[in-house]
Amino acid sequence: MCREWKGTSLKINDESSSFFEKLEQEGISIRREEEILLENQRNHFIYENEFIEQSKNLNLMISKYKNKEYSDKSKRYLSKENKFEKIQCNYDDLNKYQKVCKQNVIDGDIRDFNISINMLNKIFDDSQKSRLFLDILIMFALGNRVSYTAEDFEIEFNLDDVHFKEKFNILTSKPIDLYQLYDWIFNDEEYKDSYTIKLQIVRQVIIKRRNIIDASNILTDSKLAYIRIISKKTDDYFEQLNRLKDDFLVLSKNENGILRTLNITFFAWLGYLWVEIYRIIVNYDKSDILIYLFCSTGAKKGLVILGFTIALIFIFFAYAFEMKSLKKTYTVIKKIYKDKILFEDDMKKDGRFESSISEPKVGKIQLGFFLVVLTLLLYRLYKSVI
Repeated sequence: MCREWKGTSLKINDESSSFFEKLEQEGISIRREEEILLENQRNHFIYENEFIEQSKNLNLMISKYKNKEYSDKSKRYLSKENKFEKIQCNYDDLNKYQKVCKQNVIDGDIRDFNISINMLNKIFDDSQKSRLFLDILIMFALGNRVSYTAEDFEIEFNLDDVHFKEKFNILTSKPIDLYQLYDWIFNDEEYKDSYTIKLQIVRQVIIKRRNIIDASNILTDSKLAYIRIISKKTDDYFEQLNRLKDDFLVLSKNENGILRTLNITFFAWLGYLWVEIYRIIVNYDKSDILIYLFCSTGAKKGLVILGFTIALIFIFFAYAFEMKSLKKTYTVIKKIYKDKILFEDDMKKDGRFESSISEPKVGKIQLGFFLVVLTLLLYRLYKSVI
């Protein structure tokens, strides 16, 4: 069977072949016009390397692969075995690749690249043109700016006022094996979105070396630079962690200080109350002292009790406002912790911060004691005026 291509469609000259039977078994339809054509299949990769070898138009090649589906439904045809098999690979790079390409300046007919480089790397063989085409697809993500025509491709790297350009031709240039760079940037994910840092590093190394051909050495230099950056980030992490520890201590110290102030103020209040009660007891010469203390009436007594009630309310509300202010500080520290210190895995664990230091709030014991004493005072105030 002679395989020729018409655009992105494969011409079939022999309907009795075993290949044609396999297509029918897979439920792949054939278009019959003047010729029998197998159109570009969304989920099936069939004779892809032969298509690239025969193609002379970058736009056509890119169009073919951006219209493929990269998922666990994807299959490739093995001509020697005459069978289709599922493609086992990591196609999660698709979204990251597409996102990076959208951020770059692309001068060409196609600007949307819905392509998994990982899957194409699995499908393409080691032929020169297939590997070069894969390199060109990778360069859409590597460069800050790219432009292309039917045969020519130009990539540009920019850093401040420094620029570096390189040109390639789909028919004459040789492959440079950029997949090793792509694999490190997009597949080795130490933390979420680490590919953005790696991509910037690779671009800077290429500009510094003014070379994109020597992919192996570019990768080596990029890895060393990345390690230095991560090391600095680690130092910053532990510095932030130490600051957080200090903030925890200050927060705990302030909370204890507020409780100490409440205790001192409340005991002072109790002292004044006892002095007033003691004065009454000393000056009262009858035997019904308890009834007199809790049930006697009189405007003067009411004013005294009202004064103690207001003083108690003021003391407790001052304590509550202090705790509210401390809670704001707690919220700020918590935000800093979660935004700047937590790694991605830590952020998935709820309550990590809360288990380290509790949120400042009005104590249940203090609130309960306040309500009991306030209730007694209000009862006594009521008895003094009826």
